[in-house]
Amino acid sequence: VSRGARNLSSGINAEYGGVNDGGISDDLYTSAVQDMFLDFLDEAEDSPRRTRKGLYGSYLLGEGDKKVKVILIDPRSQLNKAKQSVLGAEQWAWLDKELKSDPTSITFLGTGLPLLTERTYMDKWILYPLERERLLSMISRRPNTIILSGDSHLAEMQCANTTKGPLFEFTSSGMTHNCLDWIPDALCRYYLKYISDCNGCIVEPYIDLNFGTITVLWEGSTPRVVLEVRGTSGVELHYLIDVGSVADKHCPPKHIVEHQIIWQLCAVTMVTIVIVLIFYLISFISVALYARIVIYLRFTKYHRE
Repeated sequence: VSRGARNLSSGINAEYGGVNDGGISDDLYTSAVQDMFLDFLDEAEDSPRRTRKGLYGSYLLGEGDKKVKVILIDPRSQLNKAKQSVLGAEQWAWLDKELKSDPTSITFLGTGLPLLTERTYMDKWILYPLERERLLSMISRRPNTIILSGDSHLAEMQCANTTKGPLFEFTSSGMTHNCLDWIPDALCRYYLKYISDCNGCIVEPYIDLNFGTITVLWEGSTPRVVLEVRGTSGVELHYLIDVGSVADKHCPPKHIVEHQIIWQLCAVTMVTIVIVLIFYLISFISVALYARIVIYLRFTKYHRE
């Protein structure tokens, strides 16, 4: 892949010292760490991305009238949960300039944090509502912008209706880790399907290891974009966006999951039993430990007397 494609990325997560939990400290995020990550991406030594704090940058790909613009924002390097700030003043000003320059038929905006999702368990833009509204407002000024995101450890496609037409978001995550790494398979799938609602989903999420591909078809009067999620068995999700007609349409029908109340009750019961057992185990260990300490102290006192 490295020989045939350009490697682009827009975020440093915990592995490189990024602010993974939205904390207020970025002491681990240094210029040396950023350079290390950009070296891994084979970013040019004279790249503007090496001169500023954060991995945000933009690229024009293609030739002639068959160009797309890729804008990568970095919601990690300057994330401050306490101040409800995501990008910082400098990056906001840069993004505003990039969205106004180099008009193209299609624009891809990459962000480490999912923008449209409302899922309960993950970090996301909706946790910073004012910043999110600001970003959505800026995006609306550039036609045919498609959001690319990750970090959620699953793949899905979402859509939100705006005054400028539908806004699509394509999430692909992850190639090495997913929620199956830390909770049982059945529980992970049940949670995502029945509990963690996805109000904007237009396809069923895919939670096994995956990566996403984007193909732009230039044949015809207007381009089309093919979004695909690929897993170990090949193409798992497929969606086609006809860019020329997007502005006149609404989002496609949502992917609706028929909730199964009996299974939800079973899940709640199982979780309750597990919590009770853990509490009982902790109580038993605490009592046993207390008894040992009391016996030891009395035994020591007896021998001293």
